[in-house]
Amino acid sequence: MILQSLVRRYEDTGEVKPGWQKRGVSHALELLPDGTLLGIRALGNPGGDKSPKRTLILPIADTRAGTKPYFLCDTEKYFLGTDDKKFEVSAKLHIELLGNLDVPAAKAITAYFSAGAPAHTKTPDGRAFHLAGGDCVISDKEMTGAKFAFLVNDRFVDYEDGGGKIVSAWETSRKTAGQGALCLVTGELDDIIRLHYKVSLKGVTMSAQPLISMNDQTSFRSYGSKPKDPAAQVGAKAAFAYATALNDLLSSPNHHQPLGGDTLVYWSESAGEKAAEHFSLLLNPTGDEDGDLSAIMKYAAQGILPEIERTEWESPFYIICLSPNAARISVRFFLVKEFGDIILNLAKHYNNLEIYSSRDEKYHRLPYWILLSETTLKKSAADAAPLLGGQLLNSMLTGREYPMTLYNAILMRIRAGEEVSRAKAAIVKAVLIRNFNNNESEETTVALNPSSDDRAYTLGRLFATLEREQSNAADGKLNATIRDKYFASACANPQVAFVTLLKLSMNHAKKLGDKGIWLEKLKGELLAKLDASDPYPTSQNLEEQGKFILGYYHQTQDFFTSKKDKEIDDNV
Repeated sequence: MILQSLVRRYEDTGEVKPGWQKRGVSHALELLPDGTLLGIRALGNPGGDKSPKRTLILPIADTRAGTKPYFLCDTEKYFLGTDDKKFEVSAKLHIELLGNLDVPAAKAITAYFSAGAPAHTKTPDGRAFHLAGGDCVISDKEMTGAKFAFLVNDRFVDYEDGGGKIVSAWETSRKTAGQGALCLVTGELDDIIRLHYKVSLKGVTMSAQPLISMNDQTSFRSYGSKPKDPAAQVGAKAAFAYATALNDLLSSPNHHQPLGGDTLVYWSESAGEKAAEHFSLLLNPTGDEDGDLSAIMKYAAQGILPEIERTEWESPFYIICLSPNAARISVRFFLVKEFGDIILNLAKHYNNLEIYSSRDEKYHRLPYWILLSETTLKKSAADAAPLLGGQLLNSMLTGREYPMTLYNAILMRIRAGEEVSRAKAAIVKAVLIRNFNNNESEETTVALNPSSDDRAYTLGRLFATLEREQSNAADGKLNATIRDKYFASACANPQVAFVTLLKLSMNHAKKLGDKGIWLEKLKGELLAKLDASDPYPTSQNLEEQGKFILGYYHQTQDFFTSKKDKEIDDNV
């Protein structure tokens, strides 16, 4: 299903024919018509930026074995002769394919290779490469990882050059006597390939790697197959198509996003690029969404999808979560749903997360990377548990339960003494709604619900009140509050903590005098909500701990909300 979807993507949008691919080029070898090397042009920054600055459609770079050369684009060892043997095999390939073509570019390249490797030297410190004549053209720093293409008559030699003759020469050289086997992806007879094309996924330790590969061990082979048999019965056309489509998606900022250590890839079958653009921005809100996105989320929150130009809600939408795994690529999950269903699930997710904050927040909707970062010590999404990113996103897009790993990680960070931030409270609220069926609960509200009589929620509010009383009594001059010392035990084992906390509060109230009457009144109201026969349980389960945290957060935010703001909120 994954390969078939990618093949359809290639067929719908593919501008690259089989045997060719988009490749990033960092340097150009400028040739005169007679094959003389005029110079080397850096397409990146002169300071040594190796990132490709020009994308050309060039012959595909198959898996390199031994000294196998690439056609029209390669490294300095094959094109500049820093390795004699590799220059020779590259020269042989280019002369064989281009030697008989009546094309200016082909003649220039043939003449260049026929003349032998260009004379060159290195500086005494070995850090720069010189052509004969003495001018320094490229440093060793630039040379490392550089990709070279040919430039003849100020025109790059690629798919567009040579009037189709160079294309024909390359494609003819790649034709083999077909095996005539059935490709399981396309259902057509095709050459079954053994080694699949590589995919450039960020995080793979050994550069690009194939999506499909198999060890030669007997236990990994189908019955009757041999070590040199293909990893899967996939034809050459299908293998090229899915790899090309996937690499194209991974190069487009509107079709992929990093997800912790994983990468999310997505596209629409028929809704065009607009659907992917909407999805990209809704998945990772920036805080300044445009009119269309605001309208989508406004109506989606009510279960309605508005009519927006170039957006087809019924169109199939494809999502793949890929993960680098040593030298391999793993698929975390693959999801196919109508685009509208995915947007509605995202809207429900953001509704679950919605929670009041007394501060001016940058993000109205919390992006997933903030949720992941809250589970880590250094507040970096990249440090989140390896599988958590994919699990969280799967829940967001499908409406399934949130991973309990997320919930437990947040509880652990809070128990360790971290602040109950807006993001942490939002995660707790969302998990209570979806995992513990608290959708209609009086505790999982956006802001404080003073009418709730739930014991765990009330205890959380009571703890916040006692903390406020302590802070006021010390006039804010505290090295550590009761939250630092008692929050973890009060949340998990209230009976042990609250007896001590209430005794301490008597001293704080006495110190405040008349200034603390309103806090004493609130404390009394909260104590009255508790069952006098069993006010403090010996322990609380995970759901009750979540309600305790919400009660604490809601009450704390209410303390920091001005009377004027409260009146505005009440009138909205």
